Amino acid sequence: MNCFTPFLGRSRGSSARRGLALVTLCLMASGGAHAEQDDRIKIGAGVAVTPTYQGSSSHRLRAVPLIDIKKGRIFARTDEGIGLNIIETPAITMGAGLNLMQGYRSGDVPHGIGKLSDAVGARVFMSTNVAGAKLRLSATQALNENSRGLVVVARASYPYAVTSQLMLVPSVAVSWANEKYMGSYFGVDSGQSARSGRSQYHPSAGFKDVSMRVAVNYSLNKSWSITGAVGASSLLDKAADSPIVEKKTQLHAVAGVAYTF
Repeated sequence: MNCFTPFLGRSRGSSARRGLALVTLCLMASGGAHAEQDDRIKIGAGVAVTPTYQGSSSHRLRAVPLIDIKKGRIFARTDEGIGLNIIETPAITMGAGLNLMQGYRSGDVPHGIGKLSDAVGARVFMSTNVAGAKLRLSATQALNENSRGLVVVARASYPYAVTSQLMLVPSVAVSWANEKYMGSYFGVDSGQSARSGRSQYHPSAGFKDVSMRVAVNYSLNKSWSITGAVGASSLLDKAADSPIVEKKTQLHAVAGVAYTF
């Protein structure tokens, strides 16, 4: 079976999710020969409070899966998608994978703007450790949406063990997006302008946002743990100037319970 078949010729959000889930299973099945000491399977469920779209003044509550799986060089994680660590040394990790570039529903954005379908993104990344801090640079390009574009994220995090059970991971990040991405998420074309009454807007490439987050993991025992994160992001420059942006700074949070096999 070709694990990437579901992505060919599909643009609907539900198709993207089904394809991403199928590739996860394929990667997990193919990774059995790469067992290492840090292999793990951690699966759980939680709830998240997130803005209805980037720049929205409204939030919504939704259920989210909590996944952290590593099998040799192959991984699947809620916030990073699925992929392969092509280079994996104590000094540096480089790899590639797939993740979900979320769009939004027509009812979540100002009237007349319309929906933006989810897209499957191809992602490359590199990370290294410096004085206990983890530095990561990633770039994601949409595969099944020609207009979606490219986004690049630089993140610095610092894992800190408060106790043997409690781990905190504060982080800061900044993202840059090309013109296609900025236009997809923050632009207003002539048709959208006519329907919504908002001015036409065609943003150029530039820095999209800066964010801060604190993740927490509390181990109840060897198998069960409570995990979560809270953070804030603030839109920058051309993204912040969009006519559809209602609030430049937004809060988000997630909490749940996970089981490690």
